[in-house]
Amino acid sequence: APGPYAPVRRPAPCPPVADRPRKMAVTRVEALTRDPYAVWARDILKLYPLDRPDEPVEARARGTAIHAAFEVFAETYPQDLPPNGAEIFEGLYIAELVAAGMPPSALARERALAHEAALWVMDLEARRRANAEKIVVEAAGEITFQVDGRPFTLTAKTDRLEPTRDGLAAHILDYKTGAAPSQKQVDTGFSPQLTLTAAILQNGGFPELGPRAPGDLTYVRVTGRRPAGEEQTRAKAGGESEDAARKAFDGLVELIRKYDEPTRPYLSRTAPQFVHDHAGDYGHLARVFEWSTSGDEGDGE
Repeated sequence: APGPYAPVRRPAPCPPVADRPRKMAVTRVEALTRDPYAVWARDILKLYPLDRPDEPVEARARGTAIHAAFEVFAETYPQDLPPNGAEIFEGLYIAELVAAGMPPSALARERALAHEAALWVMDLEARRRANAEKIVVEAAGEITFQVDGRPFTLTAKTDRLEPTRDGLAAHILDYKTGAAPSQKQVDTGFSPQLTLTAAILQNGGFPELGPRAPGDLTYVRVTGRRPAGEEQTRAKAGGESEDAARKAFDGLVELIRKYDEPTRPYLSRTAPQFVHDHAGDYGHLARVFEWSTSGDEGDGE
């Protein structure tokens, strides 16, 4: 007779320290915080996920389209807004949805949403441009620093920077079509994208701007529904965003130190409460559904 069922244990790969990343984007730091195994698979083994054949195109298309529409609009009209700005933005958004492969049935519904979204975006642009020196889109920044004598490089690509007219600060914006990270996720370091980008800005990592204090750290969510859009600021200009940037940077240094320990494994799903998809891109590789249902889940630290 077969013996008792023994489910697989949570995987715990432990690569040599020399093979561990010494350069990471702010979005990958978020992955290291929530699901270190995904960093091992993607950034160390170089295993990249394929598109899922049955994945709906709508959600991905919306995100791609709204980013592209904002970028093209800001580059085409860097200063004054055109009188028909909403119409132009709506056209850019729809064109990007078509290019992303959104099916006609879904596109018909999206047109009404795009119209409402474009009206809201023009109101946003008018308000924000009134206080900005200029609009900087898709800016790449990086800083290199030492952790216990070893260099580490942190990179970011921002959706939008808004340097203030006094030359002292810059607001950081990130576009969303889905739910933005909560205040708690940002404050606890599980969503450090904006705060680490602020740290890069603070340390002069964006050559176009030089060292500046971080301004507001804001998610701009655009849906076309009710409300058509909203600004969700997670840290305000001044001491709040500067403190958030320093806290995030200090947290990153400690995280790097932790993964510089030769015996530290890259566990799967160390923060399952903050992983949106139960399996994720590497859940099948980590056999999450097997070991998580057997009770081998938790922080693992």
